[in-house]
Amino acid sequence: MELELDLSDFYPAFYEEAAEHLSSMEESLLKLERNPESAGLIATIFRGAHSIKGGSGMVGLQDIADFTHGMENMLDLMREGEMTTTPDRVALLLRATDTLGRLINATQEGCAVPEEIDAIIAEVEAQIHGNSTHGATADAVEAVAEANEEPTGAPKEAVSEIESASVLKPEEERLELTKTEAPVNAGAAPAARSHGASSESSSIRVSVEKVDELINLVGELSIVQSMIDQAVRDQGLGTTPVLQESLQSLQRSTRELQERVMSVRMIPVATLFRRFPRVVRDLGALTGKQVSVEISGEDTELDKQVIEQLSDPLTHLVRNAIDHGIEPPEDRVKLGKPAEGRLRLSACHEGGNVILDVQEDGRGLNGELIRRKAVEKGLIRPEENLTPEQVRSLIYLPGFSTAAKITDISGRGVGLDVVKQNIEKLNGSIHVNSEPGKGTHFRIQLPLTLAILDGLTVQVGDEVYILPMLSVVESFRPKEADVVRVVGQRELVMVRGETIPLIRLHDVFGTTARHSDPCRGLVVMVEHLQQRVGLLVDDLLGQVQAVMKSLDRNYRKVDGLSGATILGNGSIALILDVAGLVQLSRTR
Repeated sequence: MELELDLSDFYPAFYEEAAEHLSSMEESLLKLERNPESAGLIATIFRGAHSIKGGSGMVGLQDIADFTHGMENMLDLMREGEMTTTPDRVALLLRATDTLGRLINATQEGCAVPEEIDAIIAEVEAQIHGNSTHGATADAVEAVAEANEEPTGAPKEAVSEIESASVLKPEEERLELTKTEAPVNAGAAPAARSHGASSESSSIRVSVEKVDELINLVGELSIVQSMIDQAVRDQGLGTTPVLQESLQSLQRSTRELQERVMSVRMIPVATLFRRFPRVVRDLGALTGKQVSVEISGEDTELDKQVIEQLSDPLTHLVRNAIDHGIEPPEDRVKLGKPAEGRLRLSACHEGGNVILDVQEDGRGLNGELIRRKAVEKGLIRPEENLTPEQVRSLIYLPGFSTAAKITDISGRGVGLDVVKQNIEKLNGSIHVNSEPGKGTHFRIQLPLTLAILDGLTVQVGDEVYILPMLSVVESFRPKEADVVRVVGQRELVMVRGETIPLIRLHDVFGTTARHSDPCRGLVVMVEHLQQRVGLLVDDLLGQVQAVMKSLDRNYRKVDGLSGATILGNGSIALILDVAGLVQLSRTR
């Protein structure tokens, strides 16, 4: 009795691998534009198209296999030296790669195929026919015919590549866990890669859901370890040498396990950075500007969830850099600059955080223009005296734009305020520095992961709250003369000549504080969107690493709170949402 194989079970593995091949092909095509003689790059692009064609044929997605077959034939002619690599042909292959990506997405989502498919196929065939030598055209036509007759007619090399993927359990999303990966020679023949197939045993794919469950369990283990440590101290058993040594060993093992498990979710920022050379190329062509991209620190690792949520903010910054920052070539030459502008993307570790830099060598921010536009839009009063840093921070206000006209790229007053909000949702911060005529530099500071928060514990009455350390500026006990009450019972605190709003946390959350007088309690200054507020607390308890638990998932959203955690004594501490508290101070 024959069993009918359901090929759709293998679709998720194919789609995931196809996305990786498309990304590699696009990256190599962009490099090929600048280095058209590179046989290694052509071979890399050919292998990507070859793998997608073979994989799609194996799982029965014949439309994808047929489209990719034409690209493969064209690349084969270029690889064999029978077709010259020109900018127009590279541009055609880039458009074909884009169309292939849309075709794969349409197939995955069950949508209509892209309209430009026939036009791209015709252009590719025209290139093949126009440059055919040694019977290449006849071979290409025969190959297309064979592909149409045999749905599973993929070359043996492609079969071997897809077989390893086809046995994977289909999942919606996966992470790849790799012990070691040997570097692949870009100029090597496709068969050379299969020779080292034994190295595949060092890499597995698991669903993100399973990794998240593991992280949650390790978080629970960390909490239990803290509770045991607290209980031993409370019972006065900490002086027992054997018990003390055992607890220290448990603490070390728990911390190491936590770090190792967290590292599973870490992926290099190269997965985020690699899309921007194409973005810069297309925007440069659209605006008539010449821009080169320098990328460094792409091996720096970040939590997968953080990287996914960084895509839109970084895209905004890159688009603004090209549209607003970098000047047209003729203007740059007049200013004594190279005609080609430079955009630099970099990443590095700094302490327990990751720093991302977006820097360009364009015209820089015009402080006077920014101030004038802000006054025109009613965002600030004409008489306000702002520091240069405060003037630059105006670009983050909603609705702000200095663009003279609205374009497809920018000028609608939407962008940097969203960038700021999205980054601060990740418990990060963004700062801008600029020098007129020399460029603008955006620096983004982010935690390594969203699962664990470095926080400052504060006490208000019997309640314990946690403040994200990235938002804390300083803490102090004000003098009586520094506390100012204005009309409407709004309270302000003077800090070195600057007034900041004062928020009484016990009033916000309806609790009872030991000290209602700010001069007897403590004020913790926090910052959000360049806005500072003071939070009145009873005491500071110290710094902790908190395993974050979602309030939305376990209870409901509460204004001023972003989550909760369990302390070592078993009690629950609420994690404060600084952005919500700052907004609360404005509306009161």
